[in-house]
Amino acid sequence: MESGRKTARRYAWVTVGAVSAVSLLFYLAVVLFPGLGPLYRIGLLVASLAANGLLVYVVARRYANEMTAWIESAYQSEKSFISNASHELNNPLTAIQGECEISLMKERSPSQYQASLHRIASEAQRIIQLMKHLMFLSKGEDEILRTASETVILAEFMMQYMEKRIQFAPDNFAFMFDMNPHLLKMALDNIIGNALKYSADRMVDIRLRGSVLEIRDQGIGIPAEELGRVFQPFYRATNTRGFAGNGIGLSLSLRILRAYGAEVAISSALNEGTKVRIDFQHVR
Repeated sequence: MESGRKTARRYAWVTVGAVSAVSLLFYLAVVLFPGLGPLYRIGLLVASLAANGLLVYVVARRYANEMTAWIESAYQSEKSFISNASHELNNPLTAIQGECEISLMKERSPSQYQASLHRIASEAQRIIQLMKHLMFLSKGEDEILRTASETVILAEFMMQYMEKRIQFAPDNFAFMFDMNPHLLKMALDNIIGNALKYSADRMVDIRLRGSVLEIRDQGIGIPAEELGRVFQPFYRATNTRGFAGNGIGLSLSLRILRAYGAEVAISSALNEGTKVRIDFQHVR
């Protein structure tokens, strides 16, 4: 919706500017050539009105075409989102139903019932987590920013991620900003978790340079033609099929970080690794 409003404002200013320019030309023609007869003046007025009408028509047509394309894109995106969400919810529900049916087919031992209940509980937790993510994705930017914020010292905050496979190298121990630490952790957990998951047993390098945090892995990478889609909800690159996940983590991270004003960029090379660059300079 925000993109649509920006487009509308842009075309409104273009229309006002074009109409104003044509009207100014008509006014200058009348002022600079006061000896023009009534017929010439009427002709100039008609030409001015025709030019303004043509400009408004052209701008309106371009605006209509652009908005139609934007609405179609939004519709397809929403349709894909609903389809993927339904699929992700259907999988654990089908697993729960199947587990219940198998358990009820015949009498089983207490240990077998316990194992079955554990599997059902695991799938139920998966549904709960997915629903929480979906509810968060439905929040607007204003709702995210209304959550309680605290002063975050980034280098200090990143120390919680220190483990055997993570190498953290900060050069700025004083950089700080205001943000909800729980949401920041949620965003970074997803990004760093992916880096660890797709890197097998290789190291993940995290660097803090000024306001810029870089997370670089040595994992499977992302196909170049799919790089622009990895932040879409439920999208998973074709080379991640053998890894657990539902493709919603990065979209959550992007929603949180951009809501606070952070700039996020991702680059990757297939079978070489992925780098996520987060600039917190403009976090408000």
